[in-house]
Amino acid sequence: KDMAGLKVRCVSIKPYLDEKPDGSFVEGEFEGEMISLTLNKIYDVVEQDDEYYRIVDDTDEDYLYPKSMFEVI
Repeated sequence: KDMAGLKVRCVSIKPYLDEKPDGSFVEGEFEGEMISLTLNKIYDVVEQDDEYYRIVDDTDEDYLYPKSMFEVI
């Protein structure tokens, strides 16, 4: 899929949230925060699948992150 121009805003730096059936999130299996993301920062999406975005994060490397951590802008 061509993701050119797709940008997302980081809305959570807690990556390990589990989505409940009602759409709310609860703390998942892991705790902590991503140090390679900045809250409310805009990131470019390199590619995506059903659950993840591959973005270039603050380390200038591209990694997969759960879509629940972002909103499309």
